[in-house]
Amino acid sequence: MTHAAIPSTLGTSPTPEFRTGAARAWFAVVILCLAQIVSTIDRGMLALVIDPVRADLSISEVQIALLQGLAFSIFYVTMGLPLGAVADVVSRRLLLIGGILLWSAATICGGLSADFGHMFASRLFIGVGEAVLGPCAVTMITDMFPPDRRGRPMSVYVFGTMIAYGLGSVVSGYILQAAPQGAFAWMPVVGTLAPWRIAFVLVGAFGFVIAALMLLMRDPPRLAGIGDAKARASLPASLAYFASQRRIFVPLYVMVAFFGLGGSVATGWGAVLLTRSYGFDIGAAGKSLGTGQIIWAVVGALVASVLIDRVARRSGIAGEIRFAAFMCLAAIPAALGGMVTNSVVAIALLSEITCASALFGTAMLSIISEATPTRMRGLSVALYAFVLTLIGFSCGPLLVAFLTEHIFHNPAAVGHSMAIVGTVSLLIGTGFGFLAAKRFHIAPSDATSSPAPQ
Repeated sequence: MTHAAIPSTLGTSPTPEFRTGAARAWFAVVILCLAQIVSTIDRGMLALVIDPVRADLSISEVQIALLQGLAFSIFYVTMGLPLGAVADVVSRRLLLIGGILLWSAATICGGLSADFGHMFASRLFIGVGEAVLGPCAVTMITDMFPPDRRGRPMSVYVFGTMIAYGLGSVVSGYILQAAPQGAFAWMPVVGTLAPWRIAFVLVGAFGFVIAALMLLMRDPPRLAGIGDAKARASLPASLAYFASQRRIFVPLYVMVAFFGLGGSVATGWGAVLLTRSYGFDIGAAGKSLGTGQIIWAVVGALVASVLIDRVARRSGIAGEIRFAAFMCLAAIPAALGGMVTNSVVAIALLSEITCASALFGTAMLSIISEATPTRMRGLSVALYAFVLTLIGFSCGPLLVAFLTEHIFHNPAAVGHSMAIVGTVSLLIGTGFGFLAAKRFHIAPSDATSSPAPQ
C-alpha cells in the first residue's frame, strides 16, 4: 500500500537564486539566534522561580503549571497560525521587531504582577509576541541559504533556544543570590522589588536591545518572489494542503507534540526538583542546572551543525525524520533526573535535554523547510510551534503538577511524576516518528502528489 508523498518544490521549479551575501546572511543568523535566546529566557523564566512566585502570589502548583503552559500557549497557538501566514507575505523584519517589543514589555509586566490574574495576562501577551519569531526566522534562513547548507545556520538558530535555558538559569541564579545582598539597590524602583521580580524586569528590558539590533538587518528576498500574488497561499488553502497530506503530516506533528511534552518535564520542573529532592537553594539550583544545560547545548549544536546536512544528503527527508525519532529516545534520560541519588548525576541528566532538543529541533526545521512549498513555510513553522506548545509545553508541566499534587500527594515526589510523564510521552513520540518516516519513504514512481495551494 502506498501513501501520498509531499510534493517537492525543489524538483518542480528552477534553482533559486540566493541574493544575500554570506556575511550579511550570517549576521542575520546571529541576530535571530540572540532573539531566540531572549525569547526562550522570557518564556522559561517562571520555571526557575516557581517556589518564590508561589509564595509571593499565594498560588498552587496547578496554577503555576497553568502559568507555565496554558497561559503562554493560548495566544501563542491561536495567533501563531495566522501570524505564520502573515509572515509569508509581509516584512518579516518589522513583524519581528513588533513581536519582540510586545513580549519584552509583557515580561516586565509579569515581574510587577500583583496576583495570579495579572501574571496570567502577562503570559498571554508573551505568547502572542513570541508567536512571530519562529515563522519569520526560519523562513528568512531558508531564503538566505541553499538546501544543502541550511543545517548549520538552522543549528545556530536552534542553539539559541538550547543555550537560553542554561543562560536563563545562570542569570536568574545570580540575580536571586545577589539581590538580597543589595546588588541592585542602586536601581530606581527595580532595586526595591523582590529578587524574582528583578529577574523578570531586567531580562525583559534586554529585549529592547535586540529589537534595536533588528534594525540593522534586511529582510532577504523570498525565493518565490514577494511581488507575485499567485505565490501567496491563503490560510484556508494552505490548511487544505496539509489536510491532503495528512497521512504524513499527522504522525510527524504528533511526534513533535510528544517530544515537547516529554522534554518539558525537565525544563519546567528541573530546578524545582533540585531544591526539593537534593537540598539546593533556588539560586544554586539555577546556576548548577544552567551550567549543565549550556555544556549540553554546545555539544548538541556542534553535532547538529555537521550531522543534519549529512543525514539529509545520504537519506533525504525520510532519514531526517528517523533521526528525529531517535532523538525522542535520546531525550528520555532527562526525565529521569529524580531517579538517582547523586545530585551531580541528576544535573547531568536533567540538562541533557538541551542536547537532544538541539538535534531534534534542527532536524525538524530542516524537514519543514524541505517538505513544504516555499510559500507555506511560515505557516508550517507556525504549525510546528502550535503542536509543540499546545500539547507539549502546556500539558507536560500540568501533568507533572497533577500527579505530584493529586496522585502522590507529596511535593517531594515531583521526580517520580517527571519520570512517568517524560518516559511515556517520549516513547509515544518515537513510535509516531518512525511511522511518519515509513509513510514518507516511498519510491517517487509510486507516489501520488497533491498540488500545492495557489
